Amino acid sequence: MDINDRINKIIEREHLSIAAFARKIGIGDQTVRSVCVMRRNKPGYDFLSSLIQTFEWLDPKWLLTGEGSMERKTDGLANHRNENSLIELIEYLKEKDKKIEQLIEKNAELKTKWEIYSGRMQM
Repeated sequence: MDINDRINKIIEREHLSIAAFARKIGIGDQTVRSVCVMRRNKPGYDFLSSLIQTFEWLDPKWLLTGEGSMERKTDGLANHRNENSLIELIEYLKEKDKKIEQLIEKNAELKTKWEIYSGRMQM
């Protein structure tokens, strides 16, 4: 089961349509459809962060890795661990988003250099 499947499980558990789910987490309807219905994309940081913040019962580790249970444990110690895990996961996602942005910039730079080198771009 991949992350798209796990998000669909959350939608099923909440008995929401895609549009209602998108409104509830504050993410664009088309973005949610591209992740959950068409499965063209994986969810980004904002999507996952909104999802975790909206559904307090949701275990972030399960969402991201598929390990454990969909629902958080309710005892105090588990909640503390979940909060720490959530902070760690958010930081991890921020780092990955930053790396992706850097790679996109580097790709654009290399593309421009290639176009200049291959004579496709006029100076």
